[in-house]
Amino acid sequence: MSAGGGGTRLGRLAGGLVVLLLGLIGGGLIALAPDIAVPAGILLAPGLVAFMLDPTPGHALARAMLLFQAAAALRPLDQAWFRCEGLHACMGTLAQPRQVLLVWIMAALAWLLTQILPIGLKLLSDYRVRVRRATLEARRDRLIAEWGLDETPRRS
Repeated sequence: MSAGGGGTRLGRLAGGLVVLLLGLIGGGLIALAPDIAVPAGILLAPGLVAFMLDPTPGHALARAMLLFQAAAALRPLDQAWFRCEGLHACMGTLAQPRQVLLVWIMAALAWLLTQILPIGLKLLSDYRVRVRRATLEARRDRLIAEWGLDETPRRS
């Protein structure tokens, strides 16, 4: 068996283990606190779906979406935890269109940032290279003028 094949197999095993553990944690949360788990699942649905469908190693897109969503859902979930009595009351509190829209917009913002940020970083890198090239060309021209050399380099 090649070393590359073993790493791939181990990666698939670890990925399956993570999904299994997340399923167990989610099932435990639903069993222990269904009045919070169901609305939290609704609030975090785009990130959870992205986590299931994201083919990239490490699920970077899904992790960014879940991070933004968790930050936006923290206040509503905190209020629901201390003020709700039962599933119906929590659904009324957390499933308000404004709450859901805010959390889902944060997921969309995270997706947008993960798509735009690499392009922006590439443009920044290109800009820095152009500035460095212009600096080096100006220095070269200054040295040529100072030493009285030809513009074109001589080749043997």
